[in-house]
Amino acid sequence: MQKQNTLIKIFKGVISTLCGFLLSSSLWANDLLSKALEGDVKDSLGSGSMFWKVFILVDIILATAMAVKSKNPMVFVGVTAVAFIPAFLLKTFVF
Repeated sequence: MQKQNTLIKIFKGVISTLCGFLLSSSLWANDLLSKALEGDVKDSLGSGSMFWKVFILVDIILATAMAVKSKNPMVFVGVTAVAFIPAFLLKTFVF
């Protein structure tokens, strides 16, 4: 019984080592997203980027929905100002 337990432990160790060697090749795989991060911040958040177009579009849709829901047109002005003022300042002074 003692020899059988020792043999099972050795067998498990050999299997674990073999799996470690076989699966270690995946550690050297190519990073598929590495080329996606080559651009700088200006490409991602600059004035011509898609981020600002989507941000402003979503802001206008949400401001319209909130103004309709509250029946107060000043909500539209407030929500729009909250989004446009920081966006304008970022685009002017940072980029």
